[in-house]
Amino acid sequence: MSNVKIITDSAADLPPELQQQYDVEVVPLYVTFEDGQTYLDGVDITPQQFSQKLLASRELPKTSRPNPETFARCFQRALNHYRDIIYVGISSKISGTVESAQLAARQFTERVHVWDSRMGSLGIGILAMKAAELARQGLSAASVLEKLQQYRQEMNLIFTMDSLENLIKGGRVNKLPGFIGNLLDIKPIGMATLEGQIKVLEKIRGRKKSLLRLLQLVEELGKNLPEKIVGITHLDCLEEAMQLKESIQNKFAPREVLVAPVGTTIGTYGGKGCIVISF
Repeated sequence: MSNVKIITDSAADLPPELQQQYDVEVVPLYVTFEDGQTYLDGVDITPQQFSQKLLASRELPKTSRPNPETFARCFQRALNHYRDIIYVGISSKISGTVESAQLAARQFTERVHVWDSRMGSLGIGILAMKAAELARQGLSAASVLEKLQQYRQEMNLIFTMDSLENLIKGGRVNKLPGFIGNLLDIKPIGMATLEGQIKVLEKIRGRKKSLLRLLQLVEELGKNLPEKIVGITHLDCLEEAMQLKESIQNKFAPREVLVAPVGTTIGTYGGKGCIVISF
């Protein structure tokens, strides 16, 4: 049995079967809709239910982080059975969740290690799985973190969106450029930087071309892909995600390709047609 417990948050979009397989505990974020209803991500609302409510809403829901007390309770439970904890969290550049975990960790001396993945979606999930694999090998928390940092240096997260509508609703772009972008069928291509920030790389005209560009970027940016797990998350576009999975398997032969629905954190701003590839 491992002496190190791995914990992540629901922004990792890690399916329940993988949570169980890798013994990774997930701390849920919150999402609140325009009707005032608040849900625990992945607990009170499934990705499919979130997608339905999101597409039916006139206003964007609001996501919020767990408070330090929630993390403290989770850490205490785990420390009753494990010597150390590693929390693999969503990028601190896009959420305050890591900050909440850091505040909670202060009361547990040096037994809780809060690690900013500088990733989102299955980018976090893959890192949590990797950490769990290393912990099962009997490595210390310090050794797991060292190898995890090395693994992260070679990882990439890229994405495209089908529409600018949610970015407009969220005030991320103003209405005129967004309206023009929709008229021209422009699809943004973006990535997560090593610092954990979101960067727009290109703007592609047409959905098919944007998906093809994602495949090209996997080839251009990918390192040691036959040894890696590739994660594909999506919002209400499973067929396209499965087509990407098949193309990636045939062209790059990675260790595994995971496909999962995106959760509330990325899904809120990505909207319908959002596809994220982590590798």
